[in-house]
Amino acid sequence: MDAANRDDEIRARAYQLWEEEGRPEGRAAQHWFTAKETLAVEENQESTYLPIDSGTDPEPIEALENAGEFPTLTDQGDQQIPHHPKRGDATPPANN
Repeated sequence: MDAANRDDEIRARAYQLWEEEGRPEGRAAQHWFTAKETLAVEENQESTYLPIDSGTDPEPIEALENAGEFPTLTDQGDQQIPHHPKRGDATPPANN
C-alpha cells in the first residue's frame, strides 16, 4: 500500500471517529492517531495467528529438579495459634 492510499484510509477512519464522537473541536490529532493505530492492528491481525518458529527445540522442563524449598504454612509464624478473644473480651462491630 502506498503512502497516499494509507493517508486516505487514515483520514476516512479519523473522520468516522470524529462523526461518532459528535464532531468535537480540537481533537483532530487524537482522531488521527487512533485511526492510524486501529488500521495498523487490523492490517497485521492475521500475522498474529501464525505460530512462532524459532528453529530450535524448546528447553526440556525439569519440574522437580532445582526447585528449592517450597514454603509451607509452618513457615509463617512458626505455628503460632492466633489469639481468639473470649466472648466478653471483644466489642461487637458497629453497624453502619
